[in-house]
Amino acid sequence: MSFRKLSLSLIGIVCICAVALVRLAAGEADNVVVLVNASDSGSADIAKYYTEKRGIPSENIIALKMPTKETVTVREFVDTIYNPLLNALIDQKWMNAVKATGRDSVGRERVSIATHHISYLVTTRGVPLRIANDPALLETNLEQLPKQFQVNNGSVDGELALLASPANLPMTAFVPNPLFSNMKPTRLDAKRVIRVSRLDGPSVESVTKLIDRSLQAEAEGLMGRAYFDIGGPHAKGDEWMNAAAGLAVKASFDTDFEKTKRPMDGRDRYDAPAIYMGWYRQNAYGPWRAAKWSVPPGAIGFHLHSFSATTVRSTSQGWLGAFVNQGYCATVGNVYEPYLEYTHHPHKLLGALLDGHTFGEAAMFSNPALSWQGVAIGDPLYRPFKVGLDAQLQDSMETSFSAYLCLRQINRLEAKGQADEALSFARTQFVRQPSLPLAYKLAKLYAAKGESQKAVEALRVVRYMTVFSNEEVVLVQKIANFLNKHNESELAFDLYKKLIDQKGQEKALRISLLQGGAKIALSEGEASLSSNWTLTARKLKAPPAKKK
Repeated sequence: MSFRKLSLSLIGIVCICAVALVRLAAGEADNVVVLVNASDSGSADIAKYYTEKRGIPSENIIALKMPTKETVTVREFVDTIYNPLLNALIDQKWMNAVKATGRDSVGRERVSIATHHISYLVTTRGVPLRIANDPALLETNLEQLPKQFQVNNGSVDGELALLASPANLPMTAFVPNPLFSNMKPTRLDAKRVIRVSRLDGPSVESVTKLIDRSLQAEAEGLMGRAYFDIGGPHAKGDEWMNAAAGLAVKASFDTDFEKTKRPMDGRDRYDAPAIYMGWYRQNAYGPWRAAKWSVPPGAIGFHLHSFSATTVRSTSQGWLGAFVNQGYCATVGNVYEPYLEYTHHPHKLLGALLDGHTFGEAAMFSNPALSWQGVAIGDPLYRPFKVGLDAQLQDSMETSFSAYLCLRQINRLEAKGQADEALSFARTQFVRQPSLPLAYKLAKLYAAKGESQKAVEALRVVRYMTVFSNEEVVLVQKIANFLNKHNESELAFDLYKKLIDQKGQEKALRISLLQGGAKIALSEGEASLSSNWTLTARKLKAPPAKKK
């Protein structure tokens, strides 16, 4: 038996076209197959909701009885998912195939697939997520494989992506994805692979919310800011993250970077995260665990970690469940250790989306390995950038996140060297629809022109605010620091008092506020309060006392 090559050198690297190749949405929807676990009522509920919302024919739903747990054995996968689904797809004419006699070493039926006409296969919550390793079912003569690849574990979706591939592919290790970096596959490559995406999460309600918010973002266009946490443990991953960040900046998103080795946390600005990409923490924490954080519809979340998707039903273990629970609509991760080169590449994922491709296309384009550990959660038909910025500025300026459209337009004008036009636009939009993000941007534009008094005036709106939402706190802190720098320390001190008086802040943010406020309090002659805030910050920073 010949084993799969681990090298990806045979895969051609093809740049994403500047103009998106957009297939007819109706044709894509007609050819979406939705897989349901007949043993889980929520799985059927999601399938019904999704097909109705997307106009997918109800007969495209395939229901199979399978285990309801997230992790299954190789035998359970083959007997309850792989073989039954393969037969259903053939019987319902989704595939043109010829059956052969016998089964392979793990029990999969042998079939020769001539072609298929499935645009996407969608697995729903209730369909098992991953396959446990079974050493008893490994093929023999594995000496040529590195030890770390002598496993047959992986994601259910990664195996289903190869339903139409040659029948003699073993489950051990992985198969190089012929669609990786390849948006124009040959007919042969296209027929070998099925694009698979998953509608899954901590609850049925969180998944239906994902569907609704994806459709909303597709209609209005994605709005918000972009955030990149780049200081990971390996240079290659940082290279990918930097490339993704460059794409967001080029698309005019207001973008923040954390490039030190400390992870982003509550000290960092994180309002309206339309795009978040970071690494390298095993479990969601801080702002990503906050249940009521205001995440824009359609948001894209990516956290690169080997075990980001060991479960997607938890809001505290891994990342994908937390993302879906918080309102993100498109995310990818790994069910077991993938090794860095064989995980989704963030810059390819974001680049494909920015070029107008669907999430289903982008997820496959960015994934180098099938029959491996990757999983993608989101509506595969979702196009975050179906509506361009110009159309958004014309039609979507009355939404709750429209201030962030203004930020993108300001950035675009500045990138073109049109600083005066950017300032004029910012001033007009701030008068029309005042907001903290726009006020801060306008103030920085004035400051860049040396007009400090006008910069301060733009921010005086904040004096009338007494309570700030969790996602506004760091932005208000930045505004306070800006005011203090431009000789408005009294208002800056007042803002710090309001921020510090608020309850429920995480430790790192609390320390940052106390330390920043103490300096300004001292400059305002409030030595006692400054000393008190400094002492409180020191106590918070001190390690907990050891128990005797």
